[in-house]
Amino acid sequence: MSSQPICYQNLDTPIFAGARYSPEMTRIVLAAKEDGDKEARKVLVGFLRGALQLALNSQIQSSGTGVSSEGIESKNVAGEKSSAIYVIPIPSRASANRVRGFKHSLVLAEVLAATFTSREIIIIDCLILSRRIRDQAGLNMSARNKNMAGAYKLKFSSTQRIYEHILSQGDHEIYILDDLVTTGATITAAKLALASGKITISGVLTSCATPGFYALR
Repeated sequence: MSSQPICYQNLDTPIFAGARYSPEMTRIVLAAKEDGDKEARKVLVGFLRGALQLALNSQIQSSGTGVSSEGIESKNVAGEKSSAIYVIPIPSRASANRVRGFKHSLVLAEVLAATFTSREIIIIDCLILSRRIRDQAGLNMSARNKNMAGAYKLKFSSTQRIYEHILSQGDHEIYILDDLVTTGATITAAKLALASGKITISGVLTSCATPGFYALR
């Protein structure tokens, strides 16, 4: 399947989605997440690459460089930024990880980092759940917000402290990564946890997002 990436806004952070939500996308997400289907995972990562490409194009356009979107795929675009991109995957419940045998968003981030050729991607696996949460499937917006409120915290290790020091120095492109964004409750909780470590994100990368967000482009 093919789709044009789109930038959504409903929070105070842009959400770059590789595709719009659809029943077909739900089937692909579930196949990759619950069944470990590698082909479905490739599809999700393909949409994530499109989302990241749109995010980088948006950064260039907002900086006023005038570089065309067609030029961004090269290793060095007209002398523009070649620094690393930092990606923070949304963590899943520990029980779900045990059943699946892998951390879904972390694996998506790893495949994205291995296949995105324009810039180096550094994964910062710094978020952990601070308490037990329910599966979000089937919950309405109010229940999702309550379920996710204060759900994440920063994982502090010597490596993460080094990363946090790097991220606090100057202007860096830092993105939260998730497979699907629906109400934004998960993203809001993640942003609050990151803010406690003075980490400000540039946006959210997701394979798809629901129509609950309005499209900017």
